[in-house]
Amino acid sequence: MKRESMRMVGVFLFLLLPAMALAAYPEREITVYNGSTAGGVTDMAARILSDMVSKMFGQPVVVVNKPGAAHTICANLVANAKPDGYTLGTLSASAFTQVPHYRKVPFDWKKDFTWIGAYTEYTSGLVVKNDAPWKNLNEFLDDAQKNPGKIIYGSDGHGMGTHVLMEYIALKRGGVNWKHVPIAGGPKLATALLGGHIHAWSAAGTHVQMIKDGQVRLLVAFNNIRMKAAPDVPTLMELKITDISVGTSLVIIGPRNLPEPILKKLEEAYLKAMKDPSYLQYLDRVEFPHIFAGAKETEKSMERQYEGWGEMIRATGIKEEQR
Repeated sequence: MKRESMRMVGVFLFLLLPAMALAAYPEREITVYNGSTAGGVTDMAARILSDMVSKMFGQPVVVVNKPGAAHTICANLVANAKPDGYTLGTLSASAFTQVPHYRKVPFDWKKDFTWIGAYTEYTSGLVVKNDAPWKNLNEFLDDAQKNPGKIIYGSDGHGMGTHVLMEYIALKRGGVNWKHVPIAGGPKLATALLGGHIHAWSAAGTHVQMIKDGQVRLLVAFNNIRMKAAPDVPTLMELKITDISVGTSLVIIGPRNLPEPILKKLEEAYLKAMKDPSYLQYLDRVEFPHIFAGAKETEKSMERQYEGWGEMIRATGIKEEQR
């Protein structure tokens, strides 16, 4: 009888171990892959949040940059990770809402991830040098219509949102024929614009400080709200160029089948960090919106963004880049 009782206690403890492990999470370092290069807003915002979460958990939360292939390299690393809460990702939603429309990706974005939250949205728009002849988008488009092939603009990649939006603008205006040059990374795009290698830059993030410094002029804001640094410049929706919400969120993800107790801990910790005054001050400094979401809201937002970008990509006819 005593032996049987001991056996039952052993079985009970064995069954209890997984629950105890979940309750103790995290017990060691958490790795957060980031889809951008070091120093950009996608990276810096993720680092600020992860530092705060590290303090809450009492464990290191280490951000590791894994840029490339429009953030899909980062996404794939997370998709193939063990769902134990020790491997996460912070990246642009473009990996899920834009890229799959024109390129085969090594994951199923609807099934292979656990959505944890969204920590802001890219601030994007079309900029030119401050001494450029165009004072607004209409003048820029008029020039492009009158001089086919003259205008050269840069974006951060073929098929990225900044590329899609420019081609959608051309489609809606009609008779616009310009040349697109994909250039990876905001600093390189800024150099190309200021050096006269491109006439315009379809930008996301890095351009904000340059507007404040008077180096570049904003012709149109791609977000649904105007930029504080250029309050007189209208948005695409105000100009009635599109009625599609074209935001691109920055999201926090885990592998699929992340246990609910771990998801809840991560979601609560990151949402708390997003509301911290120091994080909000950083977003204000770089002029990124206070757009935050938890797990369920992020999942719904990804569906909406996927449909909206898909409509524009199909309309423009953008296909996978031929190499």
